[in-house]
Amino acid sequence: MSLRKSVALVVGATAVVAGGVSIGAVQKPTLSSGQPAAHRPAPLAALKTPEGTEPLFRGDMVPDLGLGCSNGSGTSGGPNDWATRVTPTLPATPSWGVTSTTYNIFSFNSGPTWNLMAWNNTPTIPGSVIATCPLGAGSGTNGNHTIAVPAGCVTIPGASGPTWFFGLSQGTDLVGVRIGMDSNGTITPNTVFIRAPGCGLANFGTVESIGFPGNWVHRILVENNAPVELMDFEIS
Repeated sequence: MSLRKSVALVVGATAVVAGGVSIGAVQKPTLSSGQPAAHRPAPLAALKTPEGTEPLFRGDMVPDLGLGCSNGSGTSGGPNDWATRVTPTLPATPSWGVTSTTYNIFSFNSGPTWNLMAWNNTPTIPGSVIATCPLGAGSGTNGNHTIAVPAGCVTIPGASGPTWFFGLSQGTDLVGVRIGMDSNGTITPNTVFIRAPGCGLANFGTVESIGFPGNWVHRILVENNAPVELMDFEIS
């Protein structure tokens, strides 16, 4: 059974949540999007890029809707994982380090268990985990977040290759959640992924394959972890 058919069965067996209004009885989690315009989160402010770092993101960083596996009240549907494929231009020797992350939680509170993630690249989906970095209490509340990442918490070795994935994970949190999505920009196929076992996506699948093409409102800043040359005084 294809990924698309599996998700369609799950959605058909429950109900779709559109515009924040549940259509029918939504007792089981379903992949859902949208919210009344009055509750639409504000666009993210202009983001500064410190010298020596590179911002990695796709889209315009404005949340047009939210997407995630959730029941109507947001009490179940997790855990969800959201991933974006990127290729930095900064040199990869010996590694990249993430210094900060900015993202939007469109609706529902998830609690303090959010993790910033990095995964190895495969030809089709995010692969093995490279790094997991807990973002701390309050990182799962509604709205926009910009969080400094401790040095060494997310390090991607150059040997991992020029392309890899970054994203968010709920860890073991079972609350339903929607992450902000930019749905009106340029979409690169096979780039933006979601994993949501509660909605039939036991493995990562592209957002376009389930009928919600878009880009996650999520950005990271990376720097090149170049080795520091040891210096000493000399007298001649």
